[in-house]
Amino acid sequence: MKVPGLKILLMTVCPLWTLNAVQAEITLKYALAAPAKTPWTAHANELAASIAKSTNGTIKVNVFPGGQLGNEQDVIRQVVRGRVQMGSFSNTAASLVVPEIALLAAPYLWKDTAQADCVLDNHLTTFFEEKFAAKGLILLGWTEVGKMGYASTKDITGLKDLVGAKMRVAPTKASSITANSLGANSVVLPITEVASALQTGLVDGADLPGIAYTAMGFSKIAPTWFATNHSHQVGLVLMSAKVWKKFSAAEKEQILKAQLPADALRTKVRAVEKALLGKFVKDGGNLVTLSSDDMEKMQRLAKNTRLELVDALGGEAKATYQKIQQAKQACQG
Repeated sequence: MKVPGLKILLMTVCPLWTLNAVQAEITLKYALAAPAKTPWTAHANELAASIAKSTNGTIKVNVFPGGQLGNEQDVIRQVVRGRVQMGSFSNTAASLVVPEIALLAAPYLWKDTAQADCVLDNHLTTFFEEKFAAKGLILLGWTEVGKMGYASTKDITGLKDLVGAKMRVAPTKASSITANSLGANSVVLPITEVASALQTGLVDGADLPGIAYTAMGFSKIAPTWFATNHSHQVGLVLMSAKVWKKFSAAEKEQILKAQLPADALRTKVRAVEKALLGKFVKDGGNLVTLSSDDMEKMQRLAKNTRLELVDALGGEAKATYQKIQQAKQACQG
């Protein structure tokens, strides 16, 4: 029996699920801050295609790059509410929901990127899956943001030049505590406001991923790059738990099967970061590295900074940090 208005009723109750002549078609919004022509957006588009293939086209993912749906700090809250269904987020945005994940960006936490990858893939995935699930988010996979350094509108020769500098820091305690330990004056800003802050002199420099510094045009405003590599920034693909629970068991399995290996994006981001910074230098850009004395000083400061970060985060940060340390031992390699 045909029920008048059934299609309208279904769309009202579940606006994500739209009907076609054969079966339900689900359309999801995927948000990310990265511009269109970057490895992260390419990864998002590949993931969208993989999900469409795995679900035989019944789940369609529309990708919105370049912060079209808002800055990532606001968007991640929308994902929790289910108003945006999924997205790719930096450690910075993710720490607003699960504060303990900021520990992954603690200064000089890792021996190298191989150790970081091993810890995430083999020891911390389930741990953080549970923490995000408790906050209304499904962790689908890890992504890569890259190594952090300091962009500057002024000449820099070493750490002494950061003392008293007005330094943009990301909206996460890991960024501000590290900059403060070096004597800088922290100014918390989302990445969408960094360019104007540098241009107007609101800040003298900015804590940024190396690839963002070159790819997003910051190098034209702040021509000095201080390659401290003080933090390794990971990212995450997250989906709203409110959306996830509406899927059938078969659909969930298909979505999980469609996820892309983390190493593919890691390799691409690291290669692009190296190539872009190389081009920056070739084109006359000023890239400054740490002297042996400055490196020793930063390593020494970092030990105390990591502990200060644990105390500042509170909650379960101490237990999380201990778990990270145990995982690092297992991944000494």
